[in-house]
Amino acid sequence: MADPGFQLVSQLRALTADLRLLDGELKSGRVSDIAALHEFRQAIDEIRMTAWTASELHSVQPERKATLVSFLAAERIRRFAQMIRDFSIDLEHQDLTWESGGVQALFDSVAALQSRLDRLIRQHRANFRNLNDEQG
Repeated sequence: MADPGFQLVSQLRALTADLRLLDGELKSGRVSDIAALHEFRQAIDEIRMTAWTASELHSVQPERKATLVSFLAAERIRRFAQMIRDFSIDLEHQDLTWESGGVQALFDSVAALQSRLDRLIRQHRANFRNLNDEQG
């Protein structure tokens, strides 16, 4: 049985070669499906961030790992906030409709996220009040 790490390295090298070929095709300007191009851009952005994260986590010194993980979380929050702003603009301009697909799944995901964020914020505020009570 082949080593999974070796298989991943082989996939990375093959995909890198394919992406370099695709780069040339994209530069030719022959893309006719803008939605497919947008979807590709999002996928590339996500994999770029994942690859960067994996690389940084692999090479970071153990004592700096917590700092890096915190930075990466902040970067994901920043990127997600930008995606939300972009999505809101798309909704405002009616570029996205129910027929765009996935709207209900997105709504459910956002509702679950909002619930978790609400708990996190309430916990933070309670801890902050307890700290003030102890100091005051």
